[in-house]
Amino acid sequence: MEKLTIRDIARMAGVSTTAVSFVLNGRAGVSEATRQRVQAIINETGFTPNIHTRRLNLKRSFTVHVVLRQYDFSLFNLFAMDVLTGIFRESKSLGYSVIFTSVENEAECSELMDAIHGKEADGVIFIQVFHEKVVQLLQAEQFPFLCVDCHVPRDGTVPLLEVDYYDAAYRAVRYLAQKGHRDIGFLISDRHAQFHRQTNAGFDDALRDSCVPCRPQWLQRVIHNIPQPATNAMEKMLSGPSRPTAVFCASDTYAANAIRYVTKLGLRAPEDISFIGLDDLVISEYTRPAITTMGVDKVRMGRLAMETLYRMMNGQPFEPIQLMSTTLIERDSVRTIPGGT
Repeated sequence: MEKLTIRDIARMAGVSTTAVSFVLNGRAGVSEATRQRVQAIINETGFTPNIHTRRLNLKRSFTVHVVLRQYDFSLFNLFAMDVLTGIFRESKSLGYSVIFTSVENEAECSELMDAIHGKEADGVIFIQVFHEKVVQLLQAEQFPFLCVDCHVPRDGTVPLLEVDYYDAAYRAVRYLAQKGHRDIGFLISDRHAQFHRQTNAGFDDALRDSCVPCRPQWLQRVIHNIPQPATNAMEKMLSGPSRPTAVFCASDTYAANAIRYVTKLGLRAPEDISFIGLDDLVISEYTRPAITTMGVDKVRMGRLAMETLYRMMNGQPFEPIQLMSTTLIERDSVRTIPGGT
């Protein structure tokens, strides 16, 4: 049986090929009755339009570029990998292909802009990377793009999809306080100023609202340009005369490395020191003890990113700043101290 074409679907539905094209691409311009009739025929026949025909008819590439840092192309960044899973799933359902790229030097920036000028991309998603020059070029050309977990100010100048890290930090520390902990440390990321400000503000406000003192000795930055950064920060935290009973870690990877370090010292987690992480990376389930964490639905984040970009590419309304909440996932790394608040 020969593959059906848009013309065949139009003939079966008694409408023009333009009307079928509008239905396929979710565009206005046809009545609801026509849309339903055409969609019913598409569903019955299992029709999928030829991608080359769609590109020619609609003058689109049906391709989006996803911009990552170079190391994120490996499994090093588990957060980005889960976001990409969501983008892939949603892009497939919307009929789009995905191309990876990076913008770490002038040549790569030029390649991305050449692809855009050559009509080889319909939109761009940045994941955890923000290149100001490229963003300015995209804004000047009014080209659809979205920044996902890029840790930039929420001032409305760029479209953002972010995690509410202030709320995540606040609720993590409140949880520790409710478990009876009054000696709480914090492993803070040094990578992004915006992320640092949000998590630090949430940490401070939760201590204040829980009437728990803040001890500077137990606030340690994880400095990434040195070997074993989380282990180094945990070593500094424990170098004083007293130690915290619980630590909030700004990443599950920090928590996993901190647990490994204290275990080598002969301390027990959570009996001697409890830990709560952030992100719910896959490693948090397999660390011993399994890590209690503030979970981010990263696959949903990827799907929402692609949905938002699709709306932008089609001139539909969208929310310029979207914040995703986190969910407390209780596992085994936090103990309860009798007499909790």
